[in-house]
Amino acid sequence: MSAQDGDNKENAETGVIVAETGAPVSADDKGEKTSKAKPSKTKSGRGLAALALLIGLAGLALAGWVYYQLIYLNAQKAQAASAEAAQITELVGELESAQSETSAALAMQRARVAELEAALSQQQAVGQRQYQQITDRLQTLSTVDRDDWLLAEAEYLLRLANQRLQLSGDNRAAAKLLVSADDILRSMDEPALHPVRAALAKEQAALRSSADYDLEGAYLKLQGIADSAASLEVYEAPSYEPEPVPVSEEGDWQENLKNGFERAWGKLRSYIRVRQHDANFQANLAPEQAEAVRASLRMMIEQAQLALLAERPALYRRSLEKAAKFLREYYPLNDRRGAVLAQLEPLIDAPVKAERPDLSGSLAELKEFIKARRWQREVGQ
Repeated sequence: MSAQDGDNKENAETGVIVAETGAPVSADDKGEKTSKAKPSKTKSGRGLAALALLIGLAGLALAGWVYYQLIYLNAQKAQAASAEAAQITELVGELESAQSETSAALAMQRARVAELEAALSQQQAVGQRQYQQITDRLQTLSTVDRDDWLLAEAEYLLRLANQRLQLSGDNRAAAKLLVSADDILRSMDEPALHPVRAALAKEQAALRSSADYDLEGAYLKLQGIADSAASLEVYEAPSYEPEPVPVSEEGDWQENLKNGFERAWGKLRSYIRVRQHDANFQANLAPEQAEAVRASLRMMIEQAQLALLAERPALYRRSLEKAAKFLREYYPLNDRRGAVLAQLEPLIDAPVKAERPDLSGSLAELKEFIKARRWQREVGQ
């Protein structure tokens, strides 16, 4: 309580009321003053209480807001920390997976490098061997003389003659190659080559006595027949030349009239021609199928050509016989089929496989001579 309130209390007891200005008042004025001052004090107390309540509520609200912010922020921070931890865990997993893939790739690269190194080492070894072989070959060639080159050429010709005879059956080409090889050996003037030349003479005689079958000529003949057959028509209208009738310039009108009738009759008769057949002709194919007949006939002749090259007599003969049957059956109205048949029929019985004597004896003798010559040279060194 303040000093002013104490003084007011004392003045009230003595009947003297001191106003706020400090002047003394009477007792009558006290009641009036008191009655006026009491409501103001009550109203002021209520205002202070309301203000204190508002301040308390504001403080409580502020405390709640601060508490809410702290809880919310802590929850947010915890959630953010949890998400960040999950991201970090995921990144760690991805890094571990990438590390494992990188390790596997490195392992594969190391294996590949090891394979490349092994292959390189192998290639180096092969290259070294080849280099050594080339060096040895060069050393051998440095001691090769003219006779060695001639022997190598003769050996090559004998090998070529054997291949030509076995692959194509060309006796003439094989005989020419044997003659060339014999000329080379004769130019060397070496007595030790007598067995080789004796074998060559025997093989040349065998080639001359064997049948000289012209395989290329037979193939080309079949090709010409195929081309001729392709130009044949299944249904070809016959064409005839009218017989010439001599014209008489001199004579009477009766003779001229007679000659005119004869010319007219000759021209009319040239348009009619009767051909005799042993059997009645029946069309086996429609005109629009003529192209298929020509294609089939050409295919048969080409099959005979392949059989000729493959040396298959049964297939060769069967193909040509079937082609001849096609010509007789489907080309009865074509006068040119007789010429094609005349070329085709002699080839049916022609030999397909030519006789091939053995030419390996001279080559074997020459190899033995070359081997003995090298051995003598090595022993001499």
